[in-house]
Amino acid sequence: MQGNLGLRYDNVKQSPTNTTFETDQVVNSGTSTGASIPPAPQPPNTTNRTFNLLSYSAGGLWNFANGYGTGLSYTVSQRAPSAQELYSYGIHESTATFAVGNSNLSKETSHNLELNVQKTMGEVRSKVNIYINRFNNYIYGYYTGQFIDDGAEEGAGFSVVQAQQAAATIKGVEGEITHNWGNVGSGARLFADASQGSFDAGGNLPLQPAPRIGLQVAHQKNGWLANASYTYSFQQNRLATWEVGPTPSYNLLNAGLSYTEKVNKISWTGYMMLKNILNDDIRYATTPMAVRLYAPQPGRSLMVGVRANF
Repeated sequence: MQGNLGLRYDNVKQSPTNTTFETDQVVNSGTSTGASIPPAPQPPNTTNRTFNLLSYSAGGLWNFANGYGTGLSYTVSQRAPSAQELYSYGIHESTATFAVGNSNLSKETSHNLELNVQKTMGEVRSKVNIYINRFNNYIYGYYTGQFIDDGAEEGAGFSVVQAQQAAATIKGVEGEITHNWGNVGSGARLFADASQGSFDAGGNLPLQPAPRIGLQVAHQKNGWLANASYTYSFQQNRLATWEVGPTPSYNLLNAGLSYTEKVNKISWTGYMMLKNILNDDIRYATTPMAVRLYAPQPGRSLMVGVRANF
């Protein structure tokens, strides 16, 4: 039986300069339906904030048989809101949003309980984790339904996203099986994971990952390394009320080949990587909504290069 304890204290101070927000950047505000034109969102106060953060953990591992073990851990962690979450007020062009901070945010506290069972010896090894994470004052970006018109193009605008917080719970499971073929230099890994996040008052959390299952294989010999990976992501239909979806399922196939040679004290590696070989339309559920809808992940690509380690 093995055990461990952890304790950490942090003090975080946010001291913004006394700034007058440039409200002339707000040309117009409205709703996505155009039914009314409410006033532009108000900027946050630039007040100084101080957060005292205490995090601690306890866990144990029991080897109940030769090569088999089970572990249980409990962790409490606290996070201070970032400067962006507290004081943002302006257009974020890469996500097509108008971010509005909330200077009244409290520290975020999470209580995490995790149970795992694992096989740690032999050619075939495996591990399964089950966890639940409960949050007090979970911080997230809420799409208000308003938009800010930048004046560049009629009908174009940036969705107003306000920093908010609420009680929430995330629970999930993840597992893997690995197989190493002794001295042959080959290995394989089969993995899967799924999680679900929801507000305690009802409704799904935004930007939640979709369930996945995948396989990775690799072979190494005489400086050569060949590898390939395949991931299938299921459709994500557990979305927040303001998210557009569902996000589609996808197949992601990657492969790579490299050769490493040491010359004097420098290790040179030439490599070739093929990504998204199936040229699938990949849109991650964890990507901000405007980016996911209008800018999917790159299609089929080839990368060739040389790197040196010294």
